[in-house]
Amino acid sequence: MSKKKASFVDDSTTPKRVQSKVPPGKPTKTEPPPQAGAPADQMVMMMQMMQNMMSGMMGTAGQQWSSAVPFQPEQPEEVSHEVVFPETLERGIVAQEALDIHPLYGKLFLKMDGGLLGGIPKGCTITITGPPYIGKTRSAMEMMTRALMKGMKVAYVVAEEGFYDETDSGRNDLFSRFLELASAVSGVTEKQFRSKYDKNYVIIPNQYHLGKTWADFIRDYRYVVEELGIKFILIDSINMLDPSKLNTVENLNALKTYNHSKGVTAVVLGQIKDTGLPQGGEALFHTSEVSIHFFTRSMGSNEEAAKWGAKYRDQIPMITARSKVCGSLSFPVKILQEPEQGLLRPDPAQPPEHEFPANFWKQDEPDKKPATKKAPAKKASAKKSKKS
Repeated sequence: MSKKKASFVDDSTTPKRVQSKVPPGKPTKTEPPPQAGAPADQMVMMMQMMQNMMSGMMGTAGQQWSSAVPFQPEQPEEVSHEVVFPETLERGIVAQEALDIHPLYGKLFLKMDGGLLGGIPKGCTITITGPPYIGKTRSAMEMMTRALMKGMKVAYVVAEEGFYDETDSGRNDLFSRFLELASAVSGVTEKQFRSKYDKNYVIIPNQYHLGKTWADFIRDYRYVVEELGIKFILIDSINMLDPSKLNTVENLNALKTYNHSKGVTAVVLGQIKDTGLPQGGEALFHTSEVSIHFFTRSMGSNEEAAKWGAKYRDQIPMITARSKVCGSLSFPVKILQEPEQGLLRPDPAQPPEHEFPANFWKQDEPDKKPATKKAPAKKASAKKSKKS
C-alpha cells in the first residue's frame, strides 16, 4: 500500500470522490434465476459470475467499464466548482511592497518607474542560490537580524548543520556565529541583543540525517505560521529538506502556494551543482517568484578585466536578480565581502556602461542612537570666558 505524501493542504478540505454504494462482489443488476434446461442462460450466468469475481479482485465491483463512462448520464456532483468571477473582486492594481532588511539585496529590485523598490519584494517566496562559501548563510543571518530590529517575528529553518551544540565541543556553532554577526549589525552587545530579541525568533531544526522528514517540516512550518503568527521565514536550505533531491521544485511550489494563502515572506537558500545551475535546474527559477543568484565570472581578457576593475584570469563574484512581481536590475553586479563580518555589499568597481538607479550607492545609516550634542548655553558661556 503506497504511503501518502505530506501536504500543506488539510485532509478535511480535500474533495472526496463519490464512491459506489454497491457492495464489492455484488452484480449491478438482479438477474432472474436461470431456467432448467436452458444452456444459453446458464452460460450467461456463468460469464456474469466470472466478471463479478474479477471486478471484486480489482476493487471495481459495481462500477461501469471505463469505455462506457462517457456515454452514461452525469451524476450529481458533491464538490463545488472552484471558479473565480473577476466582477466579484474588489481590489485591483497593487503596488509591490518592500522589506528593507538587506543593504545589497534590497538594491536589486526596482519599481515600475525604474527607481529602487527599497527592499526585497514582500509576500513572496524568494530563492537565493549560489556556490558554497560565497556568503548565503551569513546574509540570511543579517536579514534575520535586521528584520528583528524592525520589530518583526522571524523563524529560521536549519537543515544543513546543527544550530546549537549541546555539548562543549569547542566549535563556533551557528548560534554563536549568529550572535556575533547580530551584535556587529545592531551595534549592541550580545547580552543587550539577547535581552531584547530572543523572544521574537524561533529555530526549526530539520536535519534529515537526524530522522527529520518533509512531513516534519510541514508540521513545524504550519505551527510557526498559524499558531505563532510569524510572517518572515528563512530556510537554509531547501536541498536538505529532501535528501533525494528529486522533489525540490515540487516542494518549493507547494511551499509558495501555502505562503500566498498566509501572507508569508520566505527566503529559501539553495546550493548549485557543478553545472552552475541550482538543484532543480532552471525550473527552480521559474517556480520562485523572485530569484537572487550568485556566480563567479572569469576575466578572459585584459580588456574585460579592466572594465570590472580586476586582473586577467581573476575570478570575481557577482550577483543577479529576477522577479515576476516587480522590476530588477538588467545587469549583474560585482560584489565584495566586508573583511570583519564577511557581509555582502556591492563593489564600487563596476563597468561604466552600467547605469545604476538613484541612491544605489547611498550608504545605509547604522541603526544606532545619535551622539548627544552639547547644550548651546554651555557653548555660549565658554566663548564669553575665552574673550575675557
